Amino acid sequence: MLVQSEGTLSLKGKTMMKYKVGLILFLFLGLVACREKDYPTNSRPTFCFDSFHSVCKDGDGFGKIIHTAGKGKIIISSFNDTIRVAHLNAHYNCCAEIKMDVEKTKFGFDLFEKDEGDTCRCMCYSDVICFIYNLSAGTYLIKVFDTTGNLLDQGYVIVQPKEDDGPRG
Repeated sequence: MLVQSEGTLSLKGKTMMKYKVGLILFLFLGLVACREKDYPTNSRPTFCFDSFHSVCKDGDGFGKIIHTAGKGKIIISSFNDTIRVAHLNAHYNCCAEIKMDVEKTKFGFDLFEKDEGDTCRCMCYSDVICFIYNLSAGTYLIKVFDTTGNLLDQGYVIVQPKEDDGPRG
């Protein structure tokens, strides 16, 4: 509360005004310090991803299902600026529509399988595939979680620099 006496602010009013100005200055400097940098970097600012789920299958083409410990097989690979994660022979409900959500982490990506489909009275094996692309060169830690949040597998993958990613001279 500002108190005026004979056209000037009182000592209490001046102290309050200093605190308000200081608070405004502090908030302004905080916003300036936290904004994104204007200069370009070698890393791409965003990544993109797509995922899909195959139909139920009877086997791997040779008449049998290959799976390990009931969780299927996770294959992580890379090509150019893209990481491919395949959960082969995932065992889910026949009517399930399994997608992957991708979250950026400090060291790579966490992939969370989620069921967007209906339920029915059967189980089957299918493949869940995810592509993460528009990535910078580097080493990424990939963690894959099932629909209940359990860690299925994790591994490192290297995205190689393209010829045009390096310094120019």
